[in-house]
Amino acid sequence: MFAQREILDGLPLGIVVADQEGKVVLWNRIMVILTGIPAIDAEGEFLYRWVPELVEPMSEPGSIPFQARQQWLSLQVQSREYSDGRIWTFTQESRQDLDRAQADFVSTVSHELRTPLTSIKGFVDTLLRSRAKLSEAQQRRFLKIIKNQADRLTRLVEDILTVSKIQSGQLKNTPQRLELAEVVDRVVESLWQKFGKHELDLRLPPSLPEVWADQDRLEQILTNLIDNALKYSPEQTTVSLDARVDPEDPAVLWISIHDQGIGIPEDHLDQIFNRFSRVDSPLTREKEGTGLGLYITKSLVESLGGTIHVESRLDLGTTFTFYLPAAQPLTQPVSVEESHA
Repeated sequence: MFAQREILDGLPLGIVVADQEGKVVLWNRIMVILTGIPAIDAEGEFLYRWVPELVEPMSEPGSIPFQARQQWLSLQVQSREYSDGRIWTFTQESRQDLDRAQADFVSTVSHELRTPLTSIKGFVDTLLRSRAKLSEAQQRRFLKIIKNQADRLTRLVEDILTVSKIQSGQLKNTPQRLELAEVVDRVVESLWQKFGKHELDLRLPPSLPEVWADQDRLEQILTNLIDNALKYSPEQTTVSLDARVDPEDPAVLWISIHDQGIGIPEDHLDQIFNRFSRVDSPLTREKEGTGLGLYITKSLVESLGGTIHVESRLDLGTTFTFYLPAAQPLTQPVSVEESHA
């Protein structure tokens, strides 16, 4: 191992060797320089503790954000599987690439902030200038628009804060036993105004076991997926939610949300969970959104120990399915009669 470390320490790129479980076996000198994390702290820990985006191995080379020494870096990552584990290579993107990534982020967020702010300012100015000339119905309409746009700003800020927690590893969960039907009812109640002429089909078997999850995170996951299904499917169509026990593993629950919407092109499926990723179509261009929702959803599912995947066909709809652990059955107390039987 000493000779191997000496060789890898001499390479001009970050090298991480992990075992089959994902625990770091070797963290070379360049990784220490890039991240500021000493090898003695990293080795023996799961890689995703330091790089949450790598909770699952990347199938293709890609770029990930990393916070080191109170600043954000953008790292190019590649991985290769071997018989006993996996080797990761990390290189820091050029200053030009970082500037471009930062500019793209600022541009996207600025645009999303500017739109509701412009609307709010316009309607407030109108109310201040011409309130006496407006009917009570017009005033209520303007105030409703202002509230909706303020809610949109709140959601955007909450999304950005959630992304920041995910990327900094500060996302905290408090798992507990939850009745899925009760969680779904709360989410549906919070979204009822958005249903319009959509139909909702809930398929939750009464025998379904409890799910082991953080309540706020699970509600956010379901809200994002159902809201997406409503947003990108025409009226008079059905959005369905189906939950069932994995037929091969009773300790796992499947939860699926299906719509009859526009679908996602096959060449976009591998990008759909990336930050700021949005399918370009006439319908999506009409809808507000930052492209953060599915990135956040995937990260939250993984933080709860689950996985998520998507299946879609153009004009036939989309199904998002995520897997979460079922709560373990409670131990039944033994009665006095049974104990003396």
